Amino acid sequence: MKNLFLSACLVCLSGLVAAQAAYILPSPTDANEEITLYIDISLSTDGTSNNALKAMLTDHPDDDVYLWTWMPAGPAHAGGNGEWGDSNELNKLEKIGPMLYAISFIPTEFYGVDGATLFANGISCLAKLKDGNAYADDGYNGEAKTEDLMVEVIPKLCDRKICIFPEIRQSDDFVSITYDNTQESIEGLQNLGADDCYIFLLASTDEFFFFNYDVSPIAEATSNPDLKMVPLMGDDAGKFRFTFIPEDLFTNVPEGEEIKVIRFVIVSPGFTYPPGSLPYEILSILDCQ
Repeated sequence: MKNLFLSACLVCLSGLVAAQAAYILPSPTDANEEITLYIDISLSTDGTSNNALKAMLTDHPDDDVYLWTWMPAGPAHAGGNGEWGDSNELNKLEKIGPMLYAISFIPTEFYGVDGATLFANGISCLAKLKDGNAYADDGYNGEAKTEDLMVEVIPKLCDRKICIFPEIRQSDDFVSITYDNTQESIEGLQNLGADDCYIFLLASTDEFFFFNYDVSPIAEATSNPDLKMVPLMGDDAGKFRFTFIPEDLFTNVPEGEEIKVIRFVIVSPGFTYPPGSLPYEILSILDCQ
C-alpha cells in the first residue's frame, strides 16, 4: 500500500511539473551542479505580453529557438543574451519534442551568482526566435517570443563538506555552518577529535576591507572558545557546526557599514596551512534594503 501511495504521489508531482511552461530538473536543486531548464511552448499563451511564438512555431516548426534570461542575472558567458534581433548562439535551445525545448547548465556558472542569489530570485526567462522581430509583417499578433516565464528554484538539502543554512540570509539572521570532517582531503585536518575543530572568519563590507572576529589573527583562533565548532553526534558523527548572527559576531564593523561577504576556513590546534592564499569558503549576505 505504501508503494502504491508513493507511486501515485510521484505521478502527481510529474504532472504538476509538466503543467508549467517553464521548469527545471532536478528539483530540489543544487546551485553548483548541472540542471536542465525546460520550456514547453505548447503551454505558452500567445497575446499576453505582445508575444506570438506559439503560433509562429505552429507554422514554422523547424525554426531555432533561443533562451533569453535576466534573473537572477543575465548570462555570464561571453555575449550574454546577445541582441534582441540576433540572439547569442550559446543560448540556443535543444528541441526535444514538438514544442518542448531545453538547455543544461550549472546555475552559479551560467549566471555568475552564488546560490543564495539564485534561490532568492529564481529564474526569469522567455523563449524566442533568433530574431525577436521575425515575421513582424506576416500578421502575427506579437513578437517572436513567449510571455515572461518565472521558475522558482528550491534548494536541495546539502551533502557537501561545507553546508550553510539558511541558503538565503541577512546579517541579522542566525546562520549555521556545518562542516563534514569525514569529507576532508587536507592532511592535518582529517579525523579531528571533538575538541579539535575551530573556525576563522573574516567579514567584508566591500572588496577591499575585511574585519576579523574580535580582531584576532588566524594563529589565535584555536585558543578562542567562541570560535570552537560543536561536534555533532549519532548519525552525524564526524560533523561540526558553528551558529552565529553575523552582525552580532562582527561588532568591529563600523556603524553604517553593511556586511556583504564572510570568508572562513577550518582550523585546528597544531595545524598550519601551507604558505599562499588560504582556501576560504564564501558565505554571502543578502541585502534586501
